Amino acid sequence: MARMYIEIDPLIIQMDGPLSVGTGFRRGLIQRTVERDANGFVCIPASSLKGRIRHLCEQLARELGLHVCKAPYPGSMCSAHKDRCLVCRVFGAPGRASTLYWHDANLNRDFRPIFEKSNLDYQVYSRTQVQLSRALGTARPDHLFTSEFAIEGLCFESKVTGFLEATPINGDESAGGYELLLLLAGLRLVDRLGGGASRGAGWCTVKLPDEVKVDGNPISWQKVLNNLDKLPSFGKEGTDAD
Repeated sequence: MARMYIEIDPLIIQMDGPLSVGTGFRRGLIQRTVERDANGFVCIPASSLKGRIRHLCEQLARELGLHVCKAPYPGSMCSAHKDRCLVCRVFGAPGRASTLYWHDANLNRDFRPIFEKSNLDYQVYSRTQVQLSRALGTARPDHLFTSEFAIEGLCFESKVTGFLEATPINGDESAGGYELLLLLAGLRLVDRLGGGASRGAGWCTVKLPDEVKVDGNPISWQKVLNNLDKLPSFGKEGTDAD
C-alpha cells in the first residue's frame, strides 16, 4: 500500500440548466439565495461538490456489492481505528479526515468579464414558488417563497488534489489503486448538482482532464476506468492495514 499524490486538474462543470446551491440565508424578499465567492461571482462550494460525489460513490460501491458504511451518521460510519470501507478511504471518516483537498468550483474566467462589465446581479434570477400539499394537491397556506437561481449555461472550474492511500489493483499501484478508480467513476456519474432538480435546476456535465497525475506521472482517466470490472474485488484484496 502506497501513499500517492493525486491531481485532477482542471475539473470542468458545464451547467445544462440553472443552478441552485443555496446559502441557507435570505436577502430582502428572497428566502433562498445562491452561493457566491468573495468577488460576488456565483460558485459551487467544495463541500457541495464533495458531498454529491461521495453519495454517487456510495451508490456505485453498493451496486457492485461492496460494504459501505452509513454516512453521514458518525455512529454508523467507519471507525478511525478499524478497517475503513472504500468510500471512507477516499472521502474520510470520523476521526480520520480525508487527505484529498476539494477546491471550490469557481466561475470560469471566460464568463467573468461578461458580468464585471455589466452587473453581478445578471448572473442570477429569481422564481416565486409555492409549496404544494401532496395529500390535497393544492397550495399550502403561508408557504409562498422566492428562490434565487444562477442562469443557465454557466461553466465552473475546480480541481481535486492531495494524497490517497492506494490499494493496488492486482499488485499494480501505478494507476492509483482502487481508491482513485472509485473517485474517477464517481466523478463520471455526476449529472446534477445543488437543489431544484425536479424544477429543472442543477443538471450538468462534468469534464475530466485528459490525464490525471499520480505522483506527478500523467495517466489517462480512461485507462484507470478500464479496471472498473475489478472494483468488486476490493473486499478481497483491500484491507486498511496502514
